[in-house]
Amino acid sequence: MKIPPHFFHSLSLGLFWGVTPSLYKYLADINMPVLHTIFYSGMIVGLIMLGYVLTGPRRRKIDLRVVAYGFGCAALMNTPFAINLVLAAYVPPTQLSIIVTLAPFFNYVFALSIRHGSATPRKLLATVFGFSSTLVLILSREGVISGHISWPLIASLSIPLLYSVYDSFAAHAWPKGADTIQAGAFESLWSGAIAFPLIFWFSPFAAPGNPTLLQHWAVVLLALTWVVERVVFFTLITERGAVFTAQSVYISTPTAVVMSVVFFGGGTDIWLWVSLAILMGAVYLNNSGGAAKPQIA
Repeated sequence: MKIPPHFFHSLSLGLFWGVTPSLYKYLADINMPVLHTIFYSGMIVGLIMLGYVLTGPRRRKIDLRVVAYGFGCAALMNTPFAINLVLAAYVPPTQLSIIVTLAPFFNYVFALSIRHGSATPRKLLATVFGFSSTLVLILSREGVISGHISWPLIASLSIPLLYSVYDSFAAHAWPKGADTIQAGAFESLWSGAIAFPLIFWFSPFAAPGNPTLLQHWAVVLLALTWVVERVVFFTLITERGAVFTAQSVYISTPTAVVMSVVFFGGGTDIWLWVSLAILMGAVYLNNSGGAAKPQIA
């Protein structure tokens, strides 16, 4: 049986998203300013991809529609990306990865709200399982059991919500006939450009306490990996839709847990595994039967 290309695209995207929580945690540990990460990664990714557009074997004229589309994507992506980077200092990567896994469920609810999806029993049950997984995680941290609320963990719920808005825009605003590499290039360049002027106001490059040049290796690694991630993301978002693309986080969640334990140790307990098990139940429901059919939403 021939395996469709989108399976490998989804797998690679999920693996990348699984590694990033640990990289975000490292950047937080070395006090890398959030705006610096957004600027450096955006510019490195954007320039590499734009260089390929202008000099590679598939050279194409710059599409002004894609330039405008890239700005819209960057503006919507920078906010949840920045929140993710900030909260990485307060929420363990294992927990943050499970929270971010809510993105497909927010995508589904958002698609229903704009009538771009159908409310099937299996999908609705998967959504209930997904939110139950997060509820178990939140209540077992510093919630009802200990009498304290982990506000950073609560705040992290905004990340998948905002990413679902970004995913929906990326799918529906896609310029017909546009090139995926150009889209990734201009989204990344605009992302860095938006962050650049804010750096001088909030976190100047020469400010004391900034990481050393050698410590920037994580940003460079993140950016180089993103070159592939952006191409795969826009390929999936245009061919399979926002709902299908966001499901790559199901691969990223167990990957993130393993990577977090390997690099930082600890951070897991029985409730985290219960939460993950419920989430895997949601994955099964969301990817079997009639629910497995792709939806452009």
